[in-house]
Parts: sequence; C-alpha cells; structure tokens
Amino acid sequence: MFSKVHKDIEKKVSNNDRRPASPSIISSDLTLTGDIVSEGEVHIDGRVDGDIRCRVLLVGVNAQIVGSIQADVAKVHGSVEGQLFARSVFLATSAKVTGDITHERIEIEPGAYLEGHCRHMDDPIPAEQAPADLMLTDARDDNKAK
Repeated sequence: MFSKVHKDIEKKVSNNDRRPASPSIISSDLTLTGDIVSEGEVHIDGRVDGDIRCRVLLVGVNAQIVGSIQADVAKVHGSVEGQLFARSVFLATSAKVTGDITHERIEIEPGAYLEGHCRHMDDPIPAEQAPADLMLTDARDDNKAK
C-alpha cells in the first residue's frame, strides 16, 4: 500500500542527483592558502596559493594562482604561476602564465603572455601517485637495541 509512494520519492531523488553541481567559486575578495580538489567546476576570481585539481577550471581576469593545476579543461583569463596539466587549455588575451603547460589541445589568443614550455601529450594529466612504500618495524626491537 505504501510502496508506490516510496517508489515515487526514489524517482524524484534520483532525478535530482543527475543535475550538474553548481561551480565552486573563489570570489575576488578571497585569498585561499591550500590545495583545492573538486570533482566538478571551479571558478577562481580571487587568489589561490596552492595546487588545484578539478574537472573544469575557469581563472578569472583578476585571479592569481600560485601552484600547479590539473584539470580536464582549463580556461585562463588571469595570472597563473606554476605548471598546468590539462586535456584542453585556453589562454585568453588577458592571460599571464609563467610555467610549463602539458596539454592535449591548446588555444592561445593573440596578446596572451606565456613564459614556459608547451608540451603536447595524449594524456597530459599525471596519474595519482602511489603512496611511498612503508617500512614497518617492531618498536620492541628498537627498545632492545638501546
């Protein structure tokens, strides 16, 4: 008797989950120190001192980023100091990039500033680094040696 109502609620919840998430925004009056990791879209209009890893990155005209960037799509209108790894890179006329760019596809508008090397790769985003090997020791053995 209640199963139909329950199924209707499940359908509404699952349909809401399919909507794309709103972009995360660092506004122009904000300075963030630390790394940003997002599964979605990130808009930077302020300053970020740290690394950024996301699906889509939009760097605003007045934005400043000091750190490395890893994204599927990177659209740069502002300032970036650091390495940029992206499948698709767009540098607008107002862009100022100091660092190397590793890309699958790149578009640079006339007037954009780039000091660094561009390198084409089929898969420019580095794989997740595996954690370093751990060496386990027995604390009791350390105490015996003393």
